[in-house]
Amino acid sequence: MTQSNDGKDEKGALRSDQNQLMFGQGFSFSGYERDPLYLNLGGKKFTDISGVSGIDSITDGRAGVFADFDNDGDLDVFSTTIQNQGHLLFRNNVGQDSNFLRIALEGDEKTGRDAYGSVVRVKTLAGTLTKIKSGGSGFISQHDPRLLFGLGKDDRAEWIEVTWANGSVEKFEGNAAKGSTLLLKAGAGKAQTVATAKTNLRDPLTKAEIFAKGLKIEIGKPLPDFAVKGMNGASSSIRKQFKRGRSSLINIWATWCVPCAKEMPELEKMRVRLAARGIDLIGINVDTEKNVNIKGYVAQKRVTYPIVIGGVSAIENIYATDELSVPLTILVDENGIVKDLIPGWSAETQRKFAALTGNERLDAANPARP
Repeated sequence: MTQSNDGKDEKGALRSDQNQLMFGQGFSFSGYERDPLYLNLGGKKFTDISGVSGIDSITDGRAGVFADFDNDGDLDVFSTTIQNQGHLLFRNNVGQDSNFLRIALEGDEKTGRDAYGSVVRVKTLAGTLTKIKSGGSGFISQHDPRLLFGLGKDDRAEWIEVTWANGSVEKFEGNAAKGSTLLLKAGAGKAQTVATAKTNLRDPLTKAEIFAKGLKIEIGKPLPDFAVKGMNGASSSIRKQFKRGRSSLINIWATWCVPCAKEMPELEKMRVRLAARGIDLIGINVDTEKNVNIKGYVAQKRVTYPIVIGGVSAIENIYATDELSVPLTILVDENGIVKDLIPGWSAETQRKFAALTGNERLDAANPARP
């Protein structure tokens, strides 16, 4: 670290290191604060729904807004995190059977065009609902400027009243039907119906989709040819390990991987059955540390199928991120095309392997354990 008499260079370097830890590696300087969400039970009572809502996490949320992103009549939650500069959108699917009314305000030169500070009251059979249009709250955040009112089972609101920011009060006529969006302009006295189309927010990625994003290889595309070494140290490539007219089941493993230690002996048991179905088993070691006794490890696990050493070459061609997920098994057809990706070692993994051997039935008394 560079030092100077005034200490400015030292502080600048420290700040750079902190930014790299926080934004580059996801390190938390504030204790991995969890993101909470509370549901109002009426009056002053709230209940914690952080866990069931999915919003509970240790990502150190720094900003959050409530907005109806899909225009379905309820508020969704958008938040940003200080770690890795992530952005999270939580779709609200609660209360879809209830009716709603959406109101947008437009002020004039007396109230301000955005009409911030105005109070809107909506009369329903259950009572009068009141909301204030505000510019937002929290760290650099602004909520949906449109106001949502829950109507329950009512088909329409009985009346709407606005107290504008300058103190003037105005009642609005118009068809305040359920599911509608109304634009209230200062001085107009009549609500204007605005067409609002619903949009579909994407479903969250599945575990398989999240896993696939961490890989450079894709199902349906050729497996890249990368350098490997034999157990005798001879240089080769992964494609030279394939046999003409046969598929290959490539198992990525490391000596430090606990699930790998459980998986490799099980694969050894399947080796003959796989070969009988035209599938050759190949292991690729991805240890990067020097002086790792790979030969001794393989002998200890009593593995007889071919093992090659991929190391950094395999990692750079297979993985898209710094997160090395092993074990990983890749099914490649006779043309070198990736047909399936089988991550981890679990009961589901064992079922997939059993299907490849032609044995669809698992021994329920001896399931695989992660």
